[in-house]
Amino acid sequence: MKTDFYRHRFAHLRTDASPTRWPAETCHRAPHKPFLLLAVLDLIAQGVIQNNFIELNIELMDTFDLYWVKVVGREKASTSVLPFYHLKSDGFWHLAPAPGMEQVLVTVRQIRSLDQLRQLVQGVRLDDELFEILLHEKERDHLRRVLIETYFAPEVRPNLVDVGKVAAESFQYSRELRDRSRERFTLKEEPGAEAQYLPESRSAAFRRMVVEAYNHTCALCGIRVVTPEGRTAVVAAHIVPWSISHNDDPRNGMALCGLHHWTFDEGLAGVTPDYKVVLSPVVPDDQEAAGSLLMLKDRELYRPTDRLLWPAKEALTWHHKKRFRAESPPRLL
Repeated sequence: MKTDFYRHRFAHLRTDASPTRWPAETCHRAPHKPFLLLAVLDLIAQGVIQNNFIELNIELMDTFDLYWVKVVGREKASTSVLPFYHLKSDGFWHLAPAPGMEQVLVTVRQIRSLDQLRQLVQGVRLDDELFEILLHEKERDHLRRVLIETYFAPEVRPNLVDVGKVAAESFQYSRELRDRSRERFTLKEEPGAEAQYLPESRSAAFRRMVVEAYNHTCALCGIRVVTPEGRTAVVAAHIVPWSISHNDDPRNGMALCGLHHWTFDEGLAGVTPDYKVVLSPVVPDDQEAAGSLLMLKDRELYRPTDRLLWPAKEALTWHHKKRFRAESPPRLL
C-alpha cells in the first residue's frame, strides 16, 4: 500500500496561510481541510462511512464542528462546505457531480453554500487505494497523526485527541439511543447509567438523533431554516429535563427553535397526547405582544417521519402536569 505517498499528501495540503487570519494554534494556517479529513477518519473508524462514497451529511458536519469549536472556538464562523469542495485540489479527493451537472462543476470556481454544493455534487470518492488504507486502524492512525502534528501546535494536539474520543463515543451512544427508541419507553432512567459517556458525547448524540429526525424543523411552529454553512435554527430539547429524567431517548426530545424552546421550558406551551399544541392562559391575548406564540394555539405538532421517534405520550403528560402553566396567576395591582 502507498501509505508513505498519502502521508506526504496529507502533510502538504493546499491551505490558506496567514499569521493575521489564522492563530498560532493552527500554525497560522486555515484548519478546514485537516478538520474535515479528521472527521472523515472518525466516521470510517465508527463504520458510519463504509463505502468509498462520502456525503456531506449531518454526521460529517457535526464532527467537523466538534473539531472547530474545540480548537478555534465559536467566535470565528466556519463551514465544512468549503473544504468538502476545495479538497479536490489535493489530488486524492474526487467530486462526484450531480446528474446533468458535469460541465457546470468543471467551470464553477467557488461554492459558498450547502444548497449550492448539493445542487452540483452528489458526494466524494477518494482514491481507491487511499480508501483501502483508511479501512486499517493502524494506517488510519498514522495519517491522523500526520494531520495533527503538521497543522496544529503542540498545546492543542491533546484537544484533537479528545475530540476523536468524543466523536467515537457519540456515534456509539447514537446507536444505543436508536436501539432504545425501539423498546418500551421509560420516563426516567437510573442516574449514573450514562456515566460511561462524556457529557459532550451524550449531547452530540442526542442532538444528532433529534435534529435529524425532525429534519431541522421546529416541532411547535414548523420553521425550518438552514444557513448556507449548514447551521440550523433548531436545537434538540428534552421534554422531561435531563436533570430529572437522565433520559436521552429521542422520544424524550423534540427539535425546537430558540423562542419556542424557551416557551416550552417555561410552560407557556404544551402538547396534548394527540399531538396538538396548547397555550397557557399566561400568554397575553395580544397579537402585537405575543403574536408568534398565539399562532401556535391548536397547531398540530410537527413529528418525525419515523413514528417510532414521535414524542412519548408519557413525557408529554409529565410536562403538562409538572411544567405547563394551566392556570393564569392573579393580576398584580
